[in-house]
Amino acid sequence: MENHDEDGHVSEEFLACPICTEEYVDPRSLPCLHTFCLNCVADHIDANTKGIHVPKGFDCPKCHQFVDSPNVLQGPSSWAESLPQNQFIIGLIEAVKLRSEGRKCDPCDKRGESTLAAMWCENCGEAMCEDCENQHSSLKISRNHTLVDIASIKLQPIKSTLLRTPCQEHDGKFLDFYCEDHAQVICSTCATGFHRLCTSILSSSEAASKQRDEAKGVMEKLKHQTSWGLRILDNRKHAIQTIEDAASNVKKQISNIRQQINDILSAQEERALAELEDLKKGEVVQFQREIERTQDLVNTTKNASAVLQNSMTHGTDADVLITYNKARREGNFCEKSLKEVSRHLKDVFLVFSPDKSLQMFLGTLKEMGKFSLSHQEVRIPPPYTVRADTILIPEERIVESSNGSPDLSTHRKTNREKKDTRNIDNDLKIFPPSPSLTPVPVQQKRHDIPQGKLEVYFKVRNSQDRDNCCITGADILNDGRIVLADQAHRKIKVYDPDYRWVGERVLSARPFDIAAISSSEIAVTLPREKRFLLLQVRESDITILAAIQTGAKCWGVSYSNYMLAVCCYDSPPCVKLMSRDGRELKVISKDNVGHNLFFFPEYIVLDRTAGCMYVTDRYKKTVIALTTQGEKLWEVRYDGLKMPKGIALHGNRLFVAGNKSHNILMVSTEGEIMGDVIVEGVNNPHKIVLTPNSDKLLVTQYNMTLIDVERNTIKVFSLPW
Repeated sequence: MENHDEDGHVSEEFLACPICTEEYVDPRSLPCLHTFCLNCVADHIDANTKGIHVPKGFDCPKCHQFVDSPNVLQGPSSWAESLPQNQFIIGLIEAVKLRSEGRKCDPCDKRGESTLAAMWCENCGEAMCEDCENQHSSLKISRNHTLVDIASIKLQPIKSTLLRTPCQEHDGKFLDFYCEDHAQVICSTCATGFHRLCTSILSSSEAASKQRDEAKGVMEKLKHQTSWGLRILDNRKHAIQTIEDAASNVKKQISNIRQQINDILSAQEERALAELEDLKKGEVVQFQREIERTQDLVNTTKNASAVLQNSMTHGTDADVLITYNKARREGNFCEKSLKEVSRHLKDVFLVFSPDKSLQMFLGTLKEMGKFSLSHQEVRIPPPYTVRADTILIPEERIVESSNGSPDLSTHRKTNREKKDTRNIDNDLKIFPPSPSLTPVPVQQKRHDIPQGKLEVYFKVRNSQDRDNCCITGADILNDGRIVLADQAHRKIKVYDPDYRWVGERVLSARPFDIAAISSSEIAVTLPREKRFLLLQVRESDITILAAIQTGAKCWGVSYSNYMLAVCCYDSPPCVKLMSRDGRELKVISKDNVGHNLFFFPEYIVLDRTAGCMYVTDRYKKTVIALTTQGEKLWEVRYDGLKMPKGIALHGNRLFVAGNKSHNILMVSTEGEIMGDVIVEGVNNPHKIVLTPNSDKLLVTQYNMTLIDVERNTIKVFSLPW
């Protein structure tokens, strides 16, 4: 995934948190260059250190590298606050917003007013309307500031509006100098203080110009390491397929022999198949470990390359210097790790040799044959020259598995973390491969079906709304009234069948999804408060009937046959089936062998009898079908459905919103991909709802890059039947 466009724009993925997939809110950086929202990384730290008596750090949610505690004097609950803010990301987000439509005036926004900005002050880093610009220009302290027309800024590169990087140690100072003695970006106060005896202090501009060519070399090396890691991944996946095919052939061979002998060989056959399965599993476990370790390294090299590329393209000199040193360090670490992984790669050849005396000594036969495994070294050379003096991972940090092969799922630790080798088993976390992470086959079958057409659209932002709407939940009552959940304003909004505003109610927290229960009652999920509300929607007002706790952050909700199904994201992620009076009827989180069914269940729909449910998973990017007893029926991933969101059901047809693929896909209740039913006229569809007659489909739209008019518009499409 590239994180910048060829025209110089920053892609939305680079400005989105890898955990919540939304625009960063107070972004915090880890030493491995991965960045996350403050709340997201705080939740991860809490989950990662839970149950550990004295935690010394946590694992990066993306690449699983070990991160030392940023504040050893305080507990994990305060670690996220101690992580450094990513000023580069903050600056990029502000620069992108400055170039978007409808940029608001910053001084007016602080006063609670909403006015479009016309000018940008390069000194203050604020957008201003004409009135605020006139006042700004009249003040003595700011009359000489440089003001630029916002319309002209949209034609300039992003780096032209990035503010200088502030010094974390000295308020009001910026990182304008570089100390070559300490390889550190500093401010003027740092230069005259701690660094006053240093022999080589350059301006950031001068130092960056010296290192930009070297940074290009590091970025090229990271790209080669990504390519190297991907080739190792492909090889390991091929190795798994090879042993699977060999095992399949051996099973056929065993079955053919079994047909030639009598029932006395049944016990021998079972023993042989069990031994085969143990051999195969032992090898597959090792391959999975190699894949997981290599994938972590690929994640690191991809991210480091993207961060370095974006800092060189869009960042300040200080950003380049800061990022260059970190990226070079990560590149050296990944090179050593990839070399270590590559050194231990082996292919496996499985052969079965039937007992030669089988036909002669049926009565005295002790076994059907013997299995043998042979390993052959695999060399996957890097696509660049690796230094001969590369330091490999120390032997004391490699834990051997039961079959004697090295376990590569160890964590990188700093020199500060010195542990007693007697406690090595407690300190190292080894993650065996989970069958629940097995990739879901990608569906490709598709039919040509009639297309739905845009019939009408209506705006949902009213005069009382201070910002753009974020409609993530919707449903239609039996009398045709439309009920919407607006996260941006914490509102439930009601519209009549002619799409005219009727009324609204402000809630205590942001609502996410809505499910109609009767002709006048609805259920509304409030993820932050870990509960859902039962509301009565009258002609002009909305009354709260009950508040029911779910014990976990709840997202999508559906109602059918006197039962509510609620998507919960907790440990583990699950679907809770509940009654209207708040009784928990069943929790569905694992399949019949104990594997997690979901990563992040987001939207859900029950069928008419509440016998089956269909769920979209935010992290898996799949559609999952289950019975309400917890039996998994099927799971589908489709190339033409990117980031599945809302889901609706009519008869034996499912409709799924592809938020990133900009389409509504139709899937049969048997899991067969039917094809796109809506493509034209829809942008970033989010929640979808069928009208009571099922002849129209209501579609809400939301994405952080979507233009204002589309965010505030609900579209109604007529369906072709």
